Amino acid sequence: MQDHDPILESALEEALGGKSPPDLIAATLAKAAALPPAAKAPLTVKPRPHWRAWGTGLASAAALVIGVGVFALNGDDKVAPNSIASHAKEEKEAGCNSDQSQALVLDGIRFSTPESVLTGKEPGQFFRDHSPTDNMRKLTAPDAADGPQGMIHKGHGYNPFVDTEDDAKSTFALEHDTGSYTLTRAYLGRGVLPPEEAIRPEEFLNYFSYGYATPVRDPFIITMDGAPSRYGADIRNSYLLRVGVQARRIDPAERKAATLTLLIDTSGSMSGDNRLGMVKRALAMLVNELREGDRVAIVTFESGARVVLEHRDAGRKSEILDAIDGLQASGSTNAEQGLKLAYELAAKAYRAGSTNRVVLCSDGVANTGISDVSGLLREIVSRRRAGITLSSLGFGMDNVNDHLLEQLGDKGDGHYAYIDSLDEAKRVFVDNLTGALEVVGRDVKIQVEFNPTVVKSYRLIGYVNRDVKDEDFRNDAVDGGEIGAGHAATALYEIKLHDNAAGHVATATVRYKLDEEGQAQEISQQAYTQDLAREWTLAPLGLRLAGNVAEFAEILANGFYARGATLEPVIADLEQIVPEWREEQVNELLKLVRKAAELKKD
Repeated sequence: MQDHDPILESALEEALGGKSPPDLIAATLAKAAALPPAAKAPLTVKPRPHWRAWGTGLASAAALVIGVGVFALNGDDKVAPNSIASHAKEEKEAGCNSDQSQALVLDGIRFSTPESVLTGKEPGQFFRDHSPTDNMRKLTAPDAADGPQGMIHKGHGYNPFVDTEDDAKSTFALEHDTGSYTLTRAYLGRGVLPPEEAIRPEEFLNYFSYGYATPVRDPFIITMDGAPSRYGADIRNSYLLRVGVQARRIDPAERKAATLTLLIDTSGSMSGDNRLGMVKRALAMLVNELREGDRVAIVTFESGARVVLEHRDAGRKSEILDAIDGLQASGSTNAEQGLKLAYELAAKAYRAGSTNRVVLCSDGVANTGISDVSGLLREIVSRRRAGITLSSLGFGMDNVNDHLLEQLGDKGDGHYAYIDSLDEAKRVFVDNLTGALEVVGRDVKIQVEFNPTVVKSYRLIGYVNRDVKDEDFRNDAVDGGEIGAGHAATALYEIKLHDNAAGHVATATVRYKLDEEGQAQEISQQAYTQDLAREWTLAPLGLRLAGNVAEFAEILANGFYARGATLEPVIADLEQIVPEWREEQVNELLKLVRKAAELKKD
């Protein structure tokens, strides 16, 4: 590093000058002092690079920062509320560090979920014993007016700034999950703010369409652009860089035939119009969109599991719809037995060249039967490799295991969506049916390599639990994500440029397979400083929309970089975008941000 290091200098300017939000590079110094060795838990996100050298001109200032942290800690183990060490402590409690002693590792990716949370067994005991670093919350509102009860979420923390001199590559699995956004919409619809742990920024970003160019021949096309950052408006040379990956569209008449095994939770917790009632109406939409040649079976589970309907051609719609309509809720929730029976039935009906998928509809509260979580997840992975994928759809409020449903969809190579209304059911099963059923790319991973001579540092917004080691980008034994036809995935980076930097900013490379057994292929796209708008108001509307969506998510999550930020600037910018964008989803977003702003003032 240079003797006069600009990144550390900028960090200290931000920290000592009181700018908000402070750079995490500065917080690193405080963390070293604020956390005793025994309290330092393994990072759940990509580790921040260690400082390799200190600039001679900044050594005394750095020592002062560390000294303040040590002094604050030694005073009865208290931390001054406005000190840098306080930010480091807040960062730790927010989930950047967590205990992974119970973690599972599947396909090279760590699955850090305690079994009690996955299964729902004795959840009260788990939540009595959990520590802040587990970052897991079960809401226990005293009455319905205070919000949904028994909701299980898993926060994943956030990505820190990374110095490009230490690590110029950012690598993660790409996906198109949207459940966190629609679940947040359901919370706000009830007049309560969602818990911070429920917010996954990438699922907010991926809910919206940004008008990306559509690939003609390749399965994917990459769009890259940027503009001065809405997050670091008071920080010099700070920009938002957008990387959008659009999948090829497939005409509904040309999609593959689908062999679907509908796995429906009919336990007592699913009773009610917004649970099993919503499932019935949503699946009726799905069945009515299917055509002859598609096949459908129905498996249900409660205390046990049973086959309600063997696979039938979708041309026999009335028979399938009658079976769905006759379902009743009762008993406990034996999800493991239901999954095993559904997979057995799907394997018997397997058709090569077809989309073979289990579609799970549940609230995710599996309180009976799961004795071996790792074995169940390995079976899901094994079935996926045999060509049978799994999508999970969440229903209901109160006692919903959002985290389990998200992870099942991810491990099953399908997707996770939360259905909070009939409009959302229509969006998933009618408007985006081809994308929901037909996968364009499997094991999709992306690696963004930054040019250290132009970019000083960067942070990825979201995708924390999709992190892949840089060296595993081309290791096809390590699982990636899946993207369906017509779907898109969007990633946002906050980047800081060197003074007067010009030229190549970054190269994004997407690696994917066309099928489980196929050879991996790659496409790449580069971004240059001339691709960065001079002002935020001159940026493409899609980039402005994505920036506002991400800021909305980070403020709701009370993320480190959103501390002190308000939703008013988001509202003001969206009010400019809505008339030009002319999409109901964007208008609805504006209403949700306004609602959240009101609730934050209460």
